[in-house]
Amino acid sequence: MTESKPKKKFKWGWADTIIAVSVICLAVVGGTIYLGTVAKPEIMAQSDKDACTNFNTALSAAYKVDNYEDFYYKIFRGAYAGIEQSNEDGALNKDFVALAQLESFVDPAYYEGTLVTVGDATSKVQATCSEILGVKFETGAPTVAPTPSPTN
Repeated sequence: MTESKPKKKFKWGWADTIIAVSVICLAVVGGTIYLGTVAKPEIMAQSDKDACTNFNTALSAAYKVDNYEDFYYKIFRGAYAGIEQSNEDGALNKDFVALAQLESFVDPAYYEGTLVTVGDATSKVQATCSEILGVKFETGAPTVAPTPSPTN
């Protein structure tokens, strides 16, 4: 029979430590680069899409109400939700902020007159959302239904 030599017992040395630390650091750097270039932009794009979808739902609900107070309430709640969901310092977030700031200027005595201003800000949000969602923006600002003119 052949005699087998006993295996040499492994000892952890400085070279092994340096290699292990280097591999861990390389993995951390690679993971950080991946998160910054691939994962985070996808997450940010999805949050903007979600903000647009939810705002469009709020806008749709606002068009179904029959009084100005509820209309403005739904529009502005949708804008506030959009601020929370969209990416901070993004174009969509700035549009939502501009729309939400109009709430402090809406006076019940001038609901009808403020509709054009709020409609313009809403249209800006919708235009930005159309780019984000990849859809064509066709609707205009909400307008007051024309009052019938008396006929002679």
